[in-house]
Amino acid sequence: MKKPIIPIILILSLNLQAQFTSNVNFKKNLKTITTTLIILLLFTTSIAQKWEQTIGISNFDEESRRVIEHYDKGYIITGSFTGGYNDHHGWIIKTDINGNVLWDKIIGVDPDQVIIEKAVYDEQGNLYIFGLLWGDLDIDYPVIIKLNSCGEQQWCRLLYFEDYEYGAFYDGILLENGDLLGLANMPDEDQYDMIFLFCISPEGEYKWKRSYASKENHPDFEMRLGSRIQFFDDIYIISGYVYSPSPAYPTVTSIRPMFIGIDSLFNEKWVLEFALMDNLKGKAYDCILLNDSLFMGVGTKRFVEGGEIINNSALMFFNKNGIEQGYNIIQNGDISPSINSNFIYDIERVDDSLFITTSAFGENYEGNPWGEFIIDTSGNIFQYESREGTAGSSHIYKTFDNKYVIASSYWYPDLSYDVYLYKVNDSLEQDTVYPGSYTYDSLCPGTIQSGVIDLTGCGIITHTDDIPWLEDYNGQKSKVKITPIPNPVEGGTIKFKIQNNGFHSNTELKCFDVHGELVLRQKLGPSQVESIVHVGSWSPGIYVAVLYIGGSESGFCKFIIK
Repeated sequence: MKKPIIPIILILSLNLQAQFTSNVNFKKNLKTITTTLIILLLFTTSIAQKWEQTIGISNFDEESRRVIEHYDKGYIITGSFTGGYNDHHGWIIKTDINGNVLWDKIIGVDPDQVIIEKAVYDEQGNLYIFGLLWGDLDIDYPVIIKLNSCGEQQWCRLLYFEDYEYGAFYDGILLENGDLLGLANMPDEDQYDMIFLFCISPEGEYKWKRSYASKENHPDFEMRLGSRIQFFDDIYIISGYVYSPSPAYPTVTSIRPMFIGIDSLFNEKWVLEFALMDNLKGKAYDCILLNDSLFMGVGTKRFVEGGEIINNSALMFFNKNGIEQGYNIIQNGDISPSINSNFIYDIERVDDSLFITTSAFGENYEGNPWGEFIIDTSGNIFQYESREGTAGSSHIYKTFDNKYVIASSYWYPDLSYDVYLYKVNDSLEQDTVYPGSYTYDSLCPGTIQSGVIDLTGCGIITHTDDIPWLEDYNGQKSKVKITPIPNPVEGGTIKFKIQNNGFHSNTELKCFDVHGELVLRQKLGPSQVESIVHVGSWSPGIYVAVLYIGGSESGFCKFIIK
């Protein structure tokens, strides 16, 4: 790998004896100078330093998963950190605007093994980390972790569902109301439910779950996986793949690109096995909205030639109703006669007609290095660049200045590897570093320290019934629950604890005595979670408190005044 070009100092001398510091800078005082002529020529190159970094620690292997731009124009990289077999930990790296490491957090202490897939952050600077955890559990299960703006762990939640064989969060997004939406893949023994969305509150409460592309509605589906969840205006799209038969060969199951459309209330609208009638095989990794109703998914078309699995990049078009609009294939020969395999993993928009992708392509059938394409919707390649030595995965993020930061991994000849981070423009030229100083992590009142986050004591959910299905959750939140504290009442006040009021408006509390006479009528404000009522003048006896939403009874409780 080419290293950054740095300024050069050239010194010409007939006889110069000096001591140098370890980084080749002069000490301020030279020990001796024994010469009659000293020619000192000092210049720096006019070539600016390239924007690229390799990030790693000696005797360890590190690889990246995703990269996002942080609120202060630095970057958050999710990845993994390993010292060998059965020593796998998550890794969160924070860099400055030029990719220099500011701090990092290793996630997990033996025996816990962690892989981190995705991180998102909220307006307060809290980080939410999606991935998987295994260790004493022997098999992996989905985990989500919250770090505050100073990188300190706030909570950890693990889905240890014994009904499922294994699982992981593959992606996650932050909803407008502050909740988190995690995309998990968890197969049960019969592969009945496999692709899930979980809604989690910022406090770590699992609110609901829902299965998509289930065998209940798609009985021919076998193994399936969702790799990406995205929100576009009024629809969520899951990109992934499914194993299913084709109409021409009903007894033969093949891998196919799949997209799932989900409305704003999280109901499954449609599931698209792409180009099923053409028996197209492959995977979908990502998609992008082209206009008000048309999407372009990207991924791979697979076929076998000479006993080898060959990939061609696939551009797949469909509308918001899940109806196919055609596809284009980037053949290996479209890149170069020597290319034997290529596929697209990630995509960002350049302008109205061009797109930049992270793509693996090369002379091998598998294990090709990563690079980038500049393409249009027809699959024409206007420019491409291969990044020698890259491997693993490659994720792209469009930055504030309309350039592109890419996180991948660099493999050395001895098969060790580090995180490789670089930045390019829309001509695929590597960007140059930014001058000046910047303020980072301003939402943290102190200084963030690198360290290790121990997940011991991570809250474990072990039963599927602990999380309601979306339908049950919607049914629950339609009722406003009310709880009297204390009950019986022996003092002069009672507190009514109110749940689910935040979902409603025009809520009213009424209290009745044992004869049905109204003794209290009180309006409740939006999201009001409790009401304190003075009952010192009420007669002893049994009372009923009733909550009304828009004039209709929603919930009630009985209480006693002694």
